[in-house]
Amino acid sequence: MSISVVMPCYNEGEVIGKTVRAYYNEIIRKIDDSEFIVVDDCSKDNTHDILEGLRGEFPRLKILKTPVNSGHGKTIRMGYEAAKKDYVFQVDSDRQFEPKDFWKLYTLKDSYDFILGFRKRRHDPLSRLILTRITRLLNLVFFGVWIKDSNCPFRIVKKEILDKFLNLIAKEAVAPNVMISILAKKKGIRVAEVPVTHYRRRANSVSLAHWKLIKYGLEGLVELVAFKKSKLGEIHIGR
Repeated sequence: MSISVVMPCYNEGEVIGKTVRAYYNEIIRKIDDSEFIVVDDCSKDNTHDILEGLRGEFPRLKILKTPVNSGHGKTIRMGYEAAKKDYVFQVDSDRQFEPKDFWKLYTLKDSYDFILGFRKRRHDPLSRLILTRITRLLNLVFFGVWIKDSNCPFRIVKKEILDKFLNLIAKEAVAPNVMISILAKKKGIRVAEVPVTHYRRRANSVSLAHWKLIKYGLEGLVELVAFKKSKLGEIHIGR
């Protein structure tokens, strides 16, 4: 099966080179029919320059850039829409995941349509841990689904199903990955949740911190309410 690796990034100059190299060597070099899409959300540091410097070394690396700084959600969506292969693997660029864990998900692709990693031991600030717990509870209350880590940026999904899901999600959504996880549970596709390794952040910059994280959480709550009120139940997505 062919696979697209989608990696959004913003101000990751300290680690982006090592991150791209690690995932390229672990996945792209081992799967012939594959592509690596990195979407730069108008980084203000040297992230984009580093990415451009990697083009010659990695022929299947595709570098996209948002027209303006758009946030994590829109950046992920741009990568999803650009993906051309049968499956899409999405991971963030901050080196908080173990590239070898990709195979834990990939080996399940013949039995499941959506394989979602969950951070069994998560090394993030308390504020992010609380936000994840709140989201987990809201998913249960609003949609009747229990998802361990619905926003985890370590996931594989069939491209044809992903495209159908994106048609049901607002283009402005700040957390499309949460909604994709909800849809996967609600629409009856085959879902697996797999524990993956999570590391402490290896770079200094954090794109969502303090009041920005609170703002992000409130925006996500408003979107979940609107998502709940949409005609979600009238749309069937089969395998």
